[in-house]
Amino acid sequence: MRVQVQKRATEPDSLAHAEASAERDPAMRAFIEHCRARGVAVTKQRLAIFEALSSSRAHPSAEELHELVKQKLPSLSLATVYKNLDSLREIGAVGDVNPLHVRGRYEAVLPGTGVGHPHHHLVCTKCHRIFDLAEELVPTPRVDAVSAPGFTVQSVRVQVEGVCGDCGAATRE
Repeated sequence: MRVQVQKRATEPDSLAHAEASAERDPAMRAFIEHCRARGVAVTKQRLAIFEALSSSRAHPSAEELHELVKQKLPSLSLATVYKNLDSLREIGAVGDVNPLHVRGRYEAVLPGTGVGHPHHHLVCTKCHRIFDLAEELVPTPRVDAVSAPGFTVQSVRVQVEGVCGDCGAATRE
């Protein structure tokens, strides 16, 4: 007697299926091209993780991403999420946002993904939520060889810390 194994309906059959689906989305297509141009394999896990990041403005932690992506890929481990986030950060596809030095939070940073343009962050010191702040509202400081001799600047980030409206309202009540 042969037992037929049923595939889970939520998990794509193959990488080809996942890629074909991703190719219809310009942000995902840019992600695939970005990975390939840097010699990084495009996997179902990376596609699902990046898709979850690029569609979220919540700056999720690795644990939150794991819970989101597990809905699509139930066999995904938290360790795989961390490894993929590290790989994607190394090639400039995702950025880490570490408010107040608590657990890492992430966002998609390729042009046309996530917010889709350079921006800064507002971080609530009470609830640790992160909000995007348009760069034109607070221009990025320019750091050059004169102001930082012998230092090669790779990125400049602005993080504004304070109390969000919800926490401020709760404090006033």
